[in-house]
Amino acid sequence: MTTATLSTLFWSTLVLAAILLVAVVWLGVAHHRLRRSTGRLTRQLQDAPAGRTAAAQAPGRLVAVVVNTIKDSADDVVRQIHSACSRAGMPAPLVMASSAEDPGHEMTRRAMKAGAVTVIAAGGDGTVRAVAAELAGTETALGIVPLGTGNLFARNIGLPFQDLPACVDEALHGRSHRVDTLDLSLERADGSVEEENSLVIAGGGLDAEVMGDTREALKQRAGWLAYGEAGLRHIMGSRSSVTISVDDGEAQTHRVRSVLLANCGSLQAGMLLVPSAKFDDGHMDAVLFTPRHAWDWARIMAKTVTRFAADIPVMTVRQAKRVTVTMDEPMPFQIDGDAVGEVTSVSARVRPHALVVNGVSVRGIQELEAADEDTESDEAPDQGDEPKLTKGRITKAPQGA
Repeated sequence: MTTATLSTLFWSTLVLAAILLVAVVWLGVAHHRLRRSTGRLTRQLQDAPAGRTAAAQAPGRLVAVVVNTIKDSADDVVRQIHSACSRAGMPAPLVMASSAEDPGHEMTRRAMKAGAVTVIAAGGDGTVRAVAAELAGTETALGIVPLGTGNLFARNIGLPFQDLPACVDEALHGRSHRVDTLDLSLERADGSVEEENSLVIAGGGLDAEVMGDTREALKQRAGWLAYGEAGLRHIMGSRSSVTISVDDGEAQTHRVRSVLLANCGSLQAGMLLVPSAKFDDGHMDAVLFTPRHAWDWARIMAKTVTRFAADIPVMTVRQAKRVTVTMDEPMPFQIDGDAVGEVTSVSARVRPHALVVNGVSVRGIQELEAADEDTESDEAPDQGDEPKLTKGRITKAPQGA
């Protein structure tokens, strides 16, 4: 091995070690903040008056639950939902278990046929995505009790995902808000086309490799930190050529390590990957990562950890309503954290305000601490168009109210 090669390996290892150190420090700080925020939320929920709408309290409003029974807290959550419905004078919930073959589609259709006004997805992002796919375009609301490893959609809409009783309360009684969904058409190497949906982030390249190669045993022990271990093993892979067209613009070819279609922008531990991605703005954010070496990845990591809003050359973001990505060679793809195999092209379209979701926060979990500090001010809040504190959380008024 030559001296130049050894030098390159040394500096690459040093940069990766620095990235890992920064990430670990940031995760520790974010975890501490999240615990404080959750504690404040719990106290506020106990002290605040029950600011329920009359419609949510009305007897006879059937709630259905699609639950992933392999999750550790599944039985406990079902009991909590039963108890909460009973306290509110509502009928006993219709509870249906998802399966490996069907994460929630048929169950949700049965719930709507039975007249459910809210369908609660109790599971990970895969369960949430399956239920949302059936509810999009209807008036039936989605409630979420996050039981997964990532819980990315719950994090992005600001649910107190580490407090399951609070999430049950939000799923049943939280204010409703309309969010966007992404319709995806995935083309395979054999020419077949599959229709999917996304609530958080769909992407090809590095992120899909990580999702597909995360060790299940490590994920059970370390939670979402297991993705970081898989990421370090794949981060220095080669770039691929893709051609991307945005809305009616001209198609352009890029060499990328990863391409993302983002409906939301936050990752675990409060890391903000795509600051401009909002779940209710009627747009998606197409993100192209074009790093060439470890230093470029360090710049991307620094931007993510520090939430630096300005663009950097190795991370291009474009907002659009429609995006088509064509790969020169089959590329692994993931949707909201679920690896879905290799694709040769992806067409994505935003469905603005297609899905009604209960318990959506104005800013999301990463800003709850700042919101808490604002509510502790001695000054009386402005009662104009400002968000109101409802059940201890800053929430948006319902659309059309």
